[in-house]
Amino acid sequence: MSYQVIARKWRPQTFEEVTGQETITQTLRNALEFDRLHHAYLFSGARGVGKTTTARLLAKALNCHKADKPNILPCRTDDPTACPSCIEITESRSMDVLEIDAASHTGVDDIRETILEGINVRAARDRYKVFIVDEVHMLSKSSFNALLKTLEEPPPNVVFIMATTEPHKVPETILSRCQEFEFRTIPLQKIFDRLRLIAKAEKVNISDDAVKEIARSGEGSMRDAQSNFDQVISFSGEKIEAADVSRALGLAGSEMLVRTMRAVAEKQPRAVLDVVADLTSRGHDLRNFCRDLLSLCRDMLVFKVSDGDEKLSESAALSPEELRELSGLFSGSDIVRYFNSLADTELKLREALQSRYFLEIGLVKLIEMRTVTAVEDLMERLAGLEARRSDGGPPPADKTDAAAATPEKKTLNAAPAPEEPAFFESPNRTFDEPIELVSVDFPEPETPSAFKTEPPPKPDIAYDLAFLDSIDLPLPDISSEELEHVDDDWLDNAYEQRLSATGDDLKAIPAAAQLATDALKRRSTHGLQPANGTTGGQASAAAPAIDLAPFVSPVFDEMPEIEAPALSSDPTPEELLAYANANRVIRSALRIFGGTIKTVRKR
Repeated sequence: MSYQVIARKWRPQTFEEVTGQETITQTLRNALEFDRLHHAYLFSGARGVGKTTTARLLAKALNCHKADKPNILPCRTDDPTACPSCIEITESRSMDVLEIDAASHTGVDDIRETILEGINVRAARDRYKVFIVDEVHMLSKSSFNALLKTLEEPPPNVVFIMATTEPHKVPETILSRCQEFEFRTIPLQKIFDRLRLIAKAEKVNISDDAVKEIARSGEGSMRDAQSNFDQVISFSGEKIEAADVSRALGLAGSEMLVRTMRAVAEKQPRAVLDVVADLTSRGHDLRNFCRDLLSLCRDMLVFKVSDGDEKLSESAALSPEELRELSGLFSGSDIVRYFNSLADTELKLREALQSRYFLEIGLVKLIEMRTVTAVEDLMERLAGLEARRSDGGPPPADKTDAAAATPEKKTLNAAPAPEEPAFFESPNRTFDEPIELVSVDFPEPETPSAFKTEPPPKPDIAYDLAFLDSIDLPLPDISSEELEHVDDDWLDNAYEQRLSATGDDLKAIPAAAQLATDALKRRSTHGLQPANGTTGGQASAAAPAIDLAPFVSPVFDEMPEIEAPALSSDPTPEELLAYANANRVIRSALRIFGGTIKTVRKR
């Protein structure tokens, strides 16, 4: 006798043997026992969870010859007294139970020939004529339309059982005419128990860890797990261990998964690259490994948010102790980000020609994500800074927030100075000259030492204005052209940034009006004499002694006229510089502010 694979040899032959679908089998048994049968059923669910098997069991129960009515305990094929109907239905050769593969019979002609033309013919031997349509979602639209009337009002003793893995592709008009049963994926423990039973019956020496790895490889599908079990038996020797399962199926064991996540937690990119190199050398499927990492992230998150509920983590590849230790290395938000990143990597691996490259980059990306600060933390830090700035209270208690809230000392060396503003460069300005000064280098203003250390004066304090005697007032006349003011928001902002960088708080000087009045009362030899004819006056006598820096009066000589050179159609930088140096307005600005021309270009 030829060898029969485990998935077919151990196919359930009674409702009790259907694993993981107890609710559905109980409903069907009650319908059979109390004669509440429907004429059309739709079985939907993932692959390998028992849809076709349950359809055959229902057909056997409807037509079993050991009872005068539907039998909830149909015959087993290994029973010597099994009826012919149950044996033929199990072997898919019954005349009254027709199995149709909709994937290869999609056209309306196939439906008409197979179902519609023979539906009015009574069953040849059995009580019911049963049509089992597998992968029904593959039928064409016209085929579905041809079945509508038949499904709604079929002849007596005709039952339709349709199975599909994609119920969303079945038209609503078909769904409304059927009783739908949704088959769920099978829990890991039930697959484990079934495989252990098969191993004992087949006398296979296999460890529990190996059985668990095989059960996990099925991903909720009993048929996939049984097929993998067959493959592992063919690969291994007398004793099957977990390592044999990993080599036979190309799966990465739990050790590799833990090794990878620990490398991510410890920020060791070299370690994850070693893991990928090890997997590649062993011939493992890198996409399966990425899926296993996704499952592990799910298990860690579920274990973390459920406070270690073992029932919710029964399908995990790791033990509860290992999950507790590993999930403690990450926060919940970290695990969610890792899951989303791995999902993108797994999607790219589907069509990647160099899957190793994508997996390596994806794992290194997880390590880089460890340095990302959560938005919530940043918001808390900003709130702490605002509260400290407004209340003047102590820094936040949290060390991280305290470090972030500590104001940085503003010095010219520590804080980078803002970019120099472009002189005369503004969208609001136009010149007749075909040049543009991009930037001018002005020297840093010197701040008197007295204003660096002394607090700002109060409004009722008198000022020592003796230093005004050394200033020639009034200053030389400046033409209206040179005094022309143009609003330039960019230049104003740049000026304020420069003041802030030097430590100026940009607040108004107290008693500025009094200071200006006292300054204008003093007159020099140019016609502005002191108001009381003295040097310091009573105000100066009452003022406290202040160490003022000596004031150097600027020297304004007559500025000779310079003839501007003629510019060619394509002037050189040297010609532009000479043209700018000859411009009277530019020369005046450079003289007053002590600046130099840095860059010149033609508009």
